Amino acid sequence: MVIINPAASSAYNPVANSSVNATPRSSVSPGDEVKPDTYGSATDSGTFSSVSILAQQLSEAATRAETRIGQNDTSLLDSITGDQYLVNQAQHDAQVPSTDNPDLLARARQATGFVNGSDTNPFKGLTRDQLQLIAHDDGGPFTLNERRAAWEELRSMEPPAPAKSNSHRDLMISRLFGSNTEPPVAKPPFTYLNGTLNSNLFLNREDRALFADMYAYAQEQGVDLVYVDALAMTFGIYRHFSDGRQLLGGNTGYDAERYRVTFDFKPEDAAIASRILNGSAINSTRIDQGFLRYILHPDHGAFMNIGGIPFLEKMVNKFSSEGDQQPPLGSEFATYTRVRIEDHIVRTTDKSIRLPPSEALSGIVDGVWGLTEKGKAAGYSIDPVTGLMSKPANAPDDQASPSSTLNAPVDTALNRNAFDTLADTRDQPNARWIWPGHLFKLMRGFKP
Repeated sequence: MVIINPAASSAYNPVANSSVNATPRSSVSPGDEVKPDTYGSATDSGTFSSVSILAQQLSEAATRAETRIGQNDTSLLDSITGDQYLVNQAQHDAQVPSTDNPDLLARARQATGFVNGSDTNPFKGLTRDQLQLIAHDDGGPFTLNERRAAWEELRSMEPPAPAKSNSHRDLMISRLFGSNTEPPVAKPPFTYLNGTLNSNLFLNREDRALFADMYAYAQEQGVDLVYVDALAMTFGIYRHFSDGRQLLGGNTGYDAERYRVTFDFKPEDAAIASRILNGSAINSTRIDQGFLRYILHPDHGAFMNIGGIPFLEKMVNKFSSEGDQQPPLGSEFATYTRVRIEDHIVRTTDKSIRLPPSEALSGIVDGVWGLTEKGKAAGYSIDPVTGLMSKPANAPDDQASPSSTLNAPVDTALNRNAFDTLADTRDQPNARWIWPGHLFKLMRGFKP
């Protein structure tokens, strides 16, 4: 029998600060199904404190534990520690106790916040025995996120393992953050204040755990680890820009002659993208499905995931329920080779769609200020370095300053990155929409 100490301290304040003398409302016999609403509701008279409810839950969990063979059997933890827990994270986050008791609902919400990195652990301060009861209580009143929180608190109480050189977690930290210690998770959205941060900082805890395992697998298979670096960078940009919501689609541009231009994957990559999106592994992979559907759409992936789709397919399959069935990786990934963007993007110009002539008098082409046809016809002259224009005596006053590059040809925009765009205005907003073409410069700056 596990001894329950209902007065154990806890970070969950209602539990820690309530009376422990209330009598439980009901007792549960071994084998009975426990319903969370057994423990009262918001309409109760107040005689049942949060701590007595937790004590009752723990007592009943201990009774159920005695009816099981091997209370500490690791199979009882599969639902909160295995890959499927991460795959079904959104479903777990939505789970709440079937009660209107505000303390139980608050504890469940706090546990969900904790496992997602935004709150404290509601079970901090409980004893090891109590935490084991909660973590192993499969089928009891605790939500999966509450059991996960108890399990993580148990892990935090374990003595630190001997330091290992080249551990996979350390390898991930070193390669993604260039340090010996893991930094906290940075919060989106992209703003002018956090625009210069390493985008890998925005990878959440589950992302980082995945990439640690990915580095381990790549190392085992003899893969050049830069393949994993490149995928992490693309994923980090996606997280940094609010899961891609701040990035406009890339297929909305026009060339210097104002003809409609669209971009797509090269045929081989398009076939792989279709295979991933329509295959069965996407339903169980640990790689965020939202990221996959975003990056495998040519509006975004044609710009961001340059040359990385073959490796991405291998990772989607390996880190899914079909992982054990995957063949070893081939030698094509043994050495990372930088690719030319032009070799991995199919550009199509539709001359049946053309913008009307621009009203701009000037713009930047290849980094140099110049006059548009309208500017020339009006008799202006321009300094190619500063963009300052000289107006003829009869020119309108409001045309004396250089035009914004927002009116410049699309080829101009491709030479500008997100940070250049943010510098266009004096009153920078907290968050900006960025065209994916601006990421060319970021991706070109990636050095393996």
